[in-house]
Amino acid sequence: MSKPTTTKRPASADGAEKVKSRAPANGKKQALRPPPKLARTTFTTSREMDFFSERELVTQTGHEIGEWPLVFLKETIDNAMDACEEAGIPPIIEIAADAAGITVRDNGPGLPGETLKAALDFTVRASNREAYISPCRGAQGNALKTILPMPRIIDADHGRLIVSAHGKRHVITCGACPISQRAVPHDDVTEVPKSKKRASGRNGKASFFSGTEMRIEWGPRDDDYGVVWPFDELNPQSGDFPERFRMMVEGFAIFNPHAAIRLDWFGESREWKATNPAWEKWRPDKPTSPHWYEPRHLERLIGAYIVHGRDHGTDRLVSEFLAEFDGLSGSRNRAKVLEDAGMLRAKLSELVAGGRLDSDRIGRLLSAMQRCTRPVKPQRLGFIGEDHLKARLLAMGVQPDSFTYKRRLPPKSKNRASSPDEKACFVPWVLESAFGWLGPAANDRRRIYSGANWSAAIKNPFRSFGTTGEGLEATLTEMRAGRNEPIVFVLHLAHPRVEYTDRGKSALIVEGGS
Repeated sequence: MSKPTTTKRPASADGAEKVKSRAPANGKKQALRPPPKLARTTFTTSREMDFFSERELVTQTGHEIGEWPLVFLKETIDNAMDACEEAGIPPIIEIAADAAGITVRDNGPGLPGETLKAALDFTVRASNREAYISPCRGAQGNALKTILPMPRIIDADHGRLIVSAHGKRHVITCGACPISQRAVPHDDVTEVPKSKKRASGRNGKASFFSGTEMRIEWGPRDDDYGVVWPFDELNPQSGDFPERFRMMVEGFAIFNPHAAIRLDWFGESREWKATNPAWEKWRPDKPTSPHWYEPRHLERLIGAYIVHGRDHGTDRLVSEFLAEFDGLSGSRNRAKVLEDAGMLRAKLSELVAGGRLDSDRIGRLLSAMQRCTRPVKPQRLGFIGEDHLKARLLAMGVQPDSFTYKRRLPPKSKNRASSPDEKACFVPWVLESAFGWLGPAANDRRRIYSGANWSAAIKNPFRSFGTTGEGLEATLTEMRAGRNEPIVFVLHLAHPRVEYTDRGKSALIVEGGS
């Protein structure tokens, strides 16, 4: 039997087969309908959601959810230390971790209510640090905004942030509307009695401060096997997280001789007493130096002042702006700057031309500011000091005869001007290190405490040195101080212009020749 023959349909020019239209029952041909098309709509989505999902908050903080307790710890201690220093009192910091959350308490003047209110507005950034160039612990201006949504992401049912200050207790839950993609914060405020603790203030004067208490809280749940944690890292029996938590607290004690710190980890207490309550460093309330700014930095600061003035119906004189800088508090120096820059009786708004900041005029202003002031010497930033670091390391068990301390400052040649009419732009820095061996009976494990501007780092931020690209850990390994050696190494950098490669402050970018 012969096979039935098949007829191939001719292909069209573009390679597709033509399909003949079938005639309807009435014998009339029906025209082919074009395929349907999607008319796309351009939607406007709120950027507030950048803080309200795990993925977005990981991007904002630079750390995975398992490290968020360390993020909370670092940011709250940074803010507490700065607040105490601005008030002129030695910091006293208390940290407590339990099954349902982490609490950080300080003896400072208390978080202002307007600051908390501004942080709850996720459409703007509110910061008194970000636009200035200075050796502050926090400089990015988004710490509180990243902390606020954390509890609900960790525990959607019970997560909350509790802030107590100025006689008020704020129970805050921050969520987001899944439809509008906008923040929906709830702040339940109740009155609490103010503390009557007496704190010694600046110049020996006594003050009464209620301080600030911040608690990130979630709800542990019981099952047949015991407590179920929001994530395994908070289980006190889980891996090395408890040790990382304790080392971060200890890092702040290492970098701050004037601070007294107490840690309560699930009922186990550890205390670090201040070795020098009168220790001085460059405080957050000190004027910044013109020599720390490049034109782009000064443009950012001037632009922030102009916008602030527009919002509040003010327009500052350039002379008033200059008075906030180190070396320009006197009228004589300010008059010289204004004369050199051609800005006598000028206002900040006049530094805008054609809807943009006038870079040429701002550049001339900065040059005049630097010529009429002296650079800040590195010593004014403050030294942690050999005595304090030795006391901390010996308390860890370091063998006294193995302890070594080194301090590096910028070469003096960095401060030499190219001509008698100019002053060199000089950014000071201080690099301090300490080393010690824990002895033959210690565990075979290296401990590294590293940080910048008196703040402990969550991860080693010294990832790269010079042109070699090698970081701190590789350098220590080459010096036979590898991961399994029982040694303690401390490295701290004080620098007015520290920048980071990411928002989580996990890797340093240092400008100014250090």
